[in-house]
This record gives sequence, structure tokens and C-alpha cells, in this order.
Amino acid sequence: MNLTTHSEAATEAFGERLASLVGPGSVIGLVGPLGAGKTALVRGLARGFGVDEGVVHSPTFLSATEYEGRLTLVHVDLYRHEDHLPHPDWLAEMLDGDRVAVVEWFERLGSGAPADVLRIVLGYGGVAADDRTLEITATGPRARRVLEQLGSEREIAA
Repeated sequence: MNLTTHSEAATEAFGERLASLVGPGSVIGLVGPLGAGKTALVRGLARGFGVDEGVVHSPTFLSATEYEGRLTLVHVDLYRHEDHLPHPDWLAEMLDGDRVAVVEWFERLGSGAPADVLRIVLGYGGVAADDRTLEITATGPRARRVLEQLGSEREIAA
């Protein structure tokens, strides 16, 4: 599925919509260049879970941050782990369980990626500077159900 957002607020709105569809144990993998909107999407997810506004930030220097809401959101950032991933047991703990896990720079997991994941590739695109393209794919039954529920959305306006 492909869709376009036309502002940072619209990317956040997509994240908020996504929060209404995912449940405990869901893994969302985010791929895209710096500034493409990965953290904006996470802010929307957090808002959708009822996390206080203004607390979501990129955990680049921490590797992971947890946010408490109606569901716990664990935000993993692998930007600084280009050559050496965190210990596999730590990654498994972050990606398994009753939380929703969202992983920026997901492609760095390689063969260690979970089998059931909603993968979102964010990119620059469209006419305006704030336009973003989102290519959404799913592997595994949980992620496929979410993708089906997203249905026919093609553009998110804010």
C-alpha cells in the first residue's frame, strides 16, 4: 500500500490512525532517510496511545525509550548501530511482549528482524517540500490484518 502525506502534521495523523489499529505485540519497522518523518510518525502513534504531548523524541543516543499510554510504546532507534547492533537478547526484549514496538532504521536488523512486522518506508516525494510518501508492507498475520484495516487510504490530510 502506498500513500502520501502533505505535512508533518499529516504524517503524525497517520501515526495516530495507526495507533487505533495495532495491539500488544505489534512491531512497526520504519525505514527512510534522515528527516523523512520517522519520528513524526512515532509522535502520532504516541498521541494515539494517549501519551502526553511533547515527550516523544528521537532516542538516537539512548537506543530505546518507552512511553506509557493505553498501551506501552517502545521506540527503538538503530541509527547509531550501523556496524554493531545491540545484544540480541536486549533486542528480543524490546520487540517482544505486551508492548507496541516501533523501530527506526529497521533495515539494520537484517536477518534478525521479526517475522511479523508492519514495514513503512518513508521518503521525500510529491510537489511540496513537506510531501512524504509512505510505502507500507506487512509480513505475518498480525501486520497483514493492520494493513488490511488501513484499506484504501491514499492520502492523509491534516
